Amino acid sequence: MLYHMKDIDSSLYFGMMAKELASKIQYPKGKADADNVIASVLYIRGMYQESLQLYARALSDYKEQKDTPNVSQVTMNMGNVYLSLGDAEKGLELFRQVIRTGRRDSIMSLAYANYCMSNPSLSDDSVQYYINKTREIADIYKDHRVLIAVNELEVDLLLKKGRRMDALKLLDTTLSDARRYELDDQEIYLLSSFTRFYKNQPDSALHYAWRSYQLAKKKEYVLELIPILKDILSYTQLSGNKDRIISVQKLLENAMAEENEKLKKFVGDYIKYNTLQSDNAVLSIINKNSKAKILLLIAICVVGAFLLLFIYRLYQISRKHHRELEQLNLKILEQNKSLQVNDEFKNKLFSILAHDFRTPLIDTISIASLMKDNPGFTKEEMEAFYGNIEKQASGMLESFDTILQWIKQQLSGYRYKPETLVLYDLFSESADIVKQQLDAKKVTVSNQIPVHITATSDKEMLQFVNRNLLSNAIKFSPKGGTIVISCTQDSNSITVSVADQGQGIDELTMSKLFSVSSNFGSSTQHGAGIALSMCKDFIQKLHGRIWAKNAEPKGAVFMYAIPLVV
Repeated sequence: MLYHMKDIDSSLYFGMMAKELASKIQYPKGKADADNVIASVLYIRGMYQESLQLYARALSDYKEQKDTPNVSQVTMNMGNVYLSLGDAEKGLELFRQVIRTGRRDSIMSLAYANYCMSNPSLSDDSVQYYINKTREIADIYKDHRVLIAVNELEVDLLLKKGRRMDALKLLDTTLSDARRYELDDQEIYLLSSFTRFYKNQPDSALHYAWRSYQLAKKKEYVLELIPILKDILSYTQLSGNKDRIISVQKLLENAMAEENEKLKKFVGDYIKYNTLQSDNAVLSIINKNSKAKILLLIAICVVGAFLLLFIYRLYQISRKHHRELEQLNLKILEQNKSLQVNDEFKNKLFSILAHDFRTPLIDTISIASLMKDNPGFTKEEMEAFYGNIEKQASGMLESFDTILQWIKQQLSGYRYKPETLVLYDLFSESADIVKQQLDAKKVTVSNQIPVHITATSDKEMLQFVNRNLLSNAIKFSPKGGTIVISCTQDSNSITVSVADQGQGIDELTMSKLFSVSSNFGSSTQHGAGIALSMCKDFIQKLHGRIWAKNAEPKGAVFMYAIPLVV
């Protein structure tokens, strides 16, 4: 498209290359775009019928792809071809069709402008209407090229109304815009518009015609040279200067000779292109016939395969009952295993519920009854009772939330989702979650895990364990204490430890620490045994182990080890 106004032969070459490539990779839009380019080249070269044939093919392809903008653009191009053929009625009807059916996009501004330029029967009001519509859409899309073109339309309208000074002022402004936006082709057209404006002043007209020629020559707009030289010759002849007339005639003759040579080459290239297209069509037919033969062979092979399958099926029937019995036995064994697992889960769940909810509920009921039967308690005593009730309820809520997560894992089945995890970041996230607990006791977390240590594991399960170990450490830590998180790594596993500065764990509690029956900690740590039991369950599913020990001189250390990659 970039070569249309400069080197039409190159435009044809790239269009043919695009068509060949699009056909090779079976890219329908690419083929339609290539046909559009080649058709535009043929139109510029005056091969109108061939151009219409290619435009029609591109239009059909764009419609099939529901490419509305390109449907409008090709329809408009076809309208220009019909106008060049002298069929104004057909050309204008195509413009009207685009205006009726096209979308309100940048293409529509061109449709309004072309319709206005190509319809001399329009009244001045209608011309002004289409100029306004074109400018309105071009302003939206910042289409400076169309805005300059519509200014040229308005210049013609002003001249028609006899407002020459207004027209000249608009021409000057538009020429400045073309230079500012470096629209060389528009600047050439505008200089030609100045030539027409001064048609009754040959010297001025000749001045602008030469400027237009020089710019077209400099910027290599070769297709514009011959029309411009013809204008220059006509105004030079009016001057009567024979030497200048001869000089211009030579320039025109050279330009026309050069253009004739290019035209011969263009026609030759197009003939080669058509020949290649015909050869490709023949090859396509041959290819289709080959495909038909291949499909027939495939069909024969498929029929043979079905016969073999039928024979094999007859053989399998003889073993059908034996396989069915084996499958039934396996199914029964799997159902028994599933029932056993479900039974164990229910027993464990009932044990958890009985252990972790009965005692705090009884305590809460007792406190409520005491408050009810003794209304004379002081405010401080009442606040102490309320505090105990709040602690009991908070503990039950924490246990309930933890149990729910564990039940979810049990019911939905274990689904391991491996991902690469940075352990330092995991504990940073966990510390953010329990920040309120940390702030309440003014406890500091010292995350000493090296930032480069990673493990491939399940993030949700691992974070459940991390949060619970960190939460337990906060509960045991004295006010203003420090929790130290550290990590070691060997060739196969990673060991993580969470150490607090609390009172440590007695031997009896240590022996039952990770079992459901454990009553780990004081009443303020209600539910920790359940959480640790679930932590153990999750770590085991990650093929690891979890344990605890007392630290020196005081405090407790909870540790777990998991493989580098599960």
